[in-house]
Amino acid sequence: MSAIQKNACRVLAVLICIGIIAAGIISLQRTHVESAASSVENVYDYYNIIDNAAVEKKSPEELFSLYRKSGITSLAVYDETMEKMVNHDYLRAYRGGEFIFRNPGVDSLSDNKIYIQPGAGDKGLAYFRETEDHLPLIMGKDAVRHFTVNGTDTLEVNAVYSQFMIKPLGIYQETVKAASEAGFYIVLRPINEPHITREYVDLFFKAADASDRVSAVIFQGKEVLGYRDFVEYVTRELQSRSIPSVLIEAQNQLGFERQSGNMDMAVLSNYNTVRLYAMSKDELIKITPKEAASRFYISDIERNIRMNLFPSYKFPVDGMTLSETNASYIADVSSRLVNHGFTIGKASIFEPYFPTRILRALTMIGAVSLIVMAMICILPFLGRYWVFIEILGILGTQGLFWLKNSILPLQILALGAAVCTPVIVMTLFLNYCIKRKNTAFSEVGWGHLFVESLALLWGAGILSLAGAAFISGLLGDIRFLLEIQFFRGVKATFILPIVLVSIVYIQKFPFFGKIVSSDRDFVSFVRKFCNIQIKLGLLACLGLLAMVGFMFIGRSGNNGAPVPAFEIALRRFLEDLMYARPREKEFLFGHPAVLLSLTALYRKWPQILHYFLIIAVTIGQGSMVETFAHMRSPYILSLIRGIDGLAAGSLSLITALIGVMILVRITKFFGERYGKL
Repeated sequence: MSAIQKNACRVLAVLICIGIIAAGIISLQRTHVESAASSVENVYDYYNIIDNAAVEKKSPEELFSLYRKSGITSLAVYDETMEKMVNHDYLRAYRGGEFIFRNPGVDSLSDNKIYIQPGAGDKGLAYFRETEDHLPLIMGKDAVRHFTVNGTDTLEVNAVYSQFMIKPLGIYQETVKAASEAGFYIVLRPINEPHITREYVDLFFKAADASDRVSAVIFQGKEVLGYRDFVEYVTRELQSRSIPSVLIEAQNQLGFERQSGNMDMAVLSNYNTVRLYAMSKDELIKITPKEAASRFYISDIERNIRMNLFPSYKFPVDGMTLSETNASYIADVSSRLVNHGFTIGKASIFEPYFPTRILRALTMIGAVSLIVMAMICILPFLGRYWVFIEILGILGTQGLFWLKNSILPLQILALGAAVCTPVIVMTLFLNYCIKRKNTAFSEVGWGHLFVESLALLWGAGILSLAGAAFISGLLGDIRFLLEIQFFRGVKATFILPIVLVSIVYIQKFPFFGKIVSSDRDFVSFVRKFCNIQIKLGLLACLGLLAMVGFMFIGRSGNNGAPVPAFEIALRRFLEDLMYARPREKEFLFGHPAVLLSLTALYRKWPQILHYFLIIAVTIGQGSMVETFAHMRSPYILSLIRGIDGLAAGSLSLITALIGVMILVRITKFFGERYGKL
């Protein structure tokens, strides 16, 4: 490294350290916001309990008590349908022909109309009055007529019977009151109506005002209530009642279920919203109650979920009733959350946190310096122009940040930090390897090799965690914590470090007998690489690499390759054992490769093998950094996940050491036998 490069790296290192301090302060503030929001709300369908009580020959109060003990805090109330109200004897609905048959001699009846009357129960008249209010707004005033038949209030509706019976008719005040009387919070689940009117929206808020225990609103369907003309009005009315709207996490865990107007509502309410995890019934029946509980638990602790909407199994298990089956897995979730430090109650709302612009600006300068240092590591000749590149990077990103208030420079710099941190860490590791490459293994020994590998693993890991702080600092505000905005370029953080470290490697270690130190050397390297004879053994190695690549890249993200059952079991074991489960590609693949790469260096193994082991180490370090790109995960959890990975990786070093010792003994044994032949 030239004097110019050394001076550049010293100045850049100072700026990077300042940036890390600023990012650390932001991360600390972010941690306070996340730890303060520690209450999780568990929601279950109100009518599911009512219906199961009749089937299981229990009173509703008994099942309410069962679910309350399991940790259910809130009951979900959905839009009423005529079918639902008829089944509960709140109303009676007749086809025109049947109603005429039951009421002979009544004039002006039609056999192609529907007739509605109060049910026999004590709530029949109240439900009838609400239906009388709702139907004209949904069906149109001309489609509904009120009159009396033999002294009984009756509604005549012009509609197709089969479709009308299942049509959502809005949320009823009577249902909200009944659910509230059970002693739970109420979560309302309205569905939007085409060409909705202000009057219909006001009917919803009348239902919301029927109880002072309404804790949240989870919209159904592809639109929020009031879309598109009344989104601001609905938001304002919810805010006046301190009722948050809920964002439903998508099934693939990428963003949220598409609902037109939900993001607008979140911004208009100053992010007075809650992230919710819901599992479909079709998915639930495929897994055991224990696995279902694990998924809800992991979602809550790892993805800032503060509300769970629990589905019901279709069939009971283990000799329990269906209600007991559902309550058992819900209770498992609640117990594990409490043991992890959460409370069960009304969902916590995250403080609308934004760090000070000065702290963020300093973090941005540090991130630019980190990227410039990585550029010098990859292409050393850029060291001559580092001042120009640094100033250009700072002016460009700061200009967009201060003048345009854009999040784009934050996202670009976060991606740059995620890619460049493992490049710098691995460059330092390669420099260490160069200093030690002439050392014979006889001068080291197995004990020294293990201690040296352990120290290098933790040193590299700490540097990676420090670099990862840039991601947390750059993206550390409420938009990213709720994942309304998110880190962009996750796949690039897996691939680019491997490519860039490979470029650094061929400049430091000789492939084909010579290092790459100029553009001519690189062209020569490419030509020789392309002229490699493909033999069966090499083809098998390439096939193995392709499988590893599939496991590494294809398994990354949320839509990756499927996870085998034995690995799921390992994950669940680690989740029970550790505060934050480390990633397998770190402690089973990347971290043990530190010891193996040093062994390859000291024992003068083939250069190509040393290269692939260096790539494995890169994958481990890159994975540690990429963990912080998931901004919906609490910062402290991501930090502990990395430390747990280093701890588990330290144990893996022992396994790798024993494996190498056995391999060396075996090759020595057969080598001696072969030499005597």
